[in-house]
Amino acid sequence: MARSGPTSFGYKRDGDKLVLDGKEAPIRKRLFELFLEHRRKKTVAEILNAEGFKTRNDAYFTGQTVGRLLNDEKVTGETGKVEALIPRALFRKCQDILKSQKGGAKRKPAHLFAGLLFCQCGDKMYVPSGSHKYVCRTCKAKIHKADLEAIFIEQLKSQYYQTKSRSPFDNLYSKWATLSLSTKRDILEATTKRIEIESNKVTLFLVALD
Repeated sequence: MARSGPTSFGYKRDGDKLVLDGKEAPIRKRLFELFLEHRRKKTVAEILNAEGFKTRNDAYFTGQTVGRLLNDEKVTGETGKVEALIPRALFRKCQDILKSQKGGAKRKPAHLFAGLLFCQCGDKMYVPSGSHKYVCRTCKAKIHKADLEAIFIEQLKSQYYQTKSRSPFDNLYSKWATLSLSTKRDILEATTKRIEIESNKVTLFLVALD
């Protein structure tokens, strides 16, 4: 291994060894954890950017950057030369996801809450062509897309704060509007099983938070 030149993000040089950089290593570890959860490089990049993290060159993360960092096996450690940044099992799981995606990315719904939003009557709610509202075709209940999204993010924030000292989405709420539909949908699927509309009440059924 060369003893000079740039080191991989997350590391710094200590003599002829690569050791963890106290500032960068936690970011790179989170990158792997986010990819395992959301399974999309672009989503990981957008979340890291929304949380205020940047690359060593003070640039925003991109899907390409995330892919390059995911594929560097040295993060699992090399005896006597490189300190391990993540467990080998985590690296392998991420590699399995990357390999499974070579056939193409999963197509996301056109509307954020499609398939997860239900009326009090039990039927799913849809967005008719040209409309800005989710509608129940059976009982005609309606809710505006923007209103539902605002209610969702506030309820999600409130319920996470009630269960954890620090929400994993603390830095996302203020930048929610800047995230792509695909990234929002990834977060929705990771946190929420079902949403029900009843009169003027919206109820979130969340994935276990512990």
